[in-house]
Amino acid sequence: MKYAQFSAVVLVLYFLGRILSGTITPALVDVREEASGLVVTVKYKGASYSINLDEVRDNELPETVTIENPTVIPTSGGEGQVRLKKGDVVTLLNRKNDSLIVEKSDSNGKGKISPKDTDLFQQLVKRIYEREAGGAVATTTPPAPVPVAAPVAKNVPVVPNPEPMPVVKPTPAPEPEPEPEPAANAKLGDDEIIALMKESIAGGAVKEFTSDQVKGWKANGEETIDGTEYQTGLAAYEAATIFGVRPVQAKALIKDGKIERWVYAKSGMEIQ
Repeated sequence: MKYAQFSAVVLVLYFLGRILSGTITPALVDVREEASGLVVTVKYKGASYSINLDEVRDNELPETVTIENPTVIPTSGGEGQVRLKKGDVVTLLNRKNDSLIVEKSDSNGKGKISPKDTDLFQQLVKRIYEREAGGAVATTTPPAPVPVAAPVAKNVPVVPNPEPMPVVKPTPAPEPEPEPEPAANAKLGDDEIIALMKESIAGGAVKEFTSDQVKGWKANGEETIDGTEYQTGLAAYEAATIFGVRPVQAKALIKDGKIERWVYAKSGMEIQ
């Protein structure tokens, strides 16, 4: 009799466990949802950037995006579909979860597409790169003019000279005068600042980077540091960091027409 009662208790506990397991398990097990898939790594000019679309504010989104992978969206009335081919430019209206809501007005199309089918991430990365580079623009040296040969006279009669010409000794050229030193508090123009920076880096003023690494030069106005007023210029170069290759800004501090030192634009620390 006792064994029968014991068996009955075991059976009851077994069925209760089966019934309640669905409600008890979630309280005991930490269930983690999979990532949304909106984090994309994009390479741009040698630099790698991880873009999380959930962290991008609405005012940072571009007004239009270009289709990279062909896809379709419904018509505004929902009665048909509009095919979007590679290269089509569509208006970015909004975003919802992991999708973009776009419109192609000339085809009466409006609907959701994946951001990975567009150039959205490339546009965001380009904006980040240009912001890190500080807006320094690439400058190129114009090619030297090609000398034009003087025209050769034709059909000119040659008249013989019966008497020898007297020998005239050339007058020695005067020695060039030394260039004057820049006056105190001399102000340089933008082109002079850029030329001065190029000469400084080419001459090995710093060991951190070379002229070949510089992607752009820019005059940056005046700045007062520790009570001293300087003219400044920026040189944007690419350097390897723990986050990959990134643009770095070097700032030239110019006093009396000469560069006193190079510093990092963000930290102000001197560049060796």
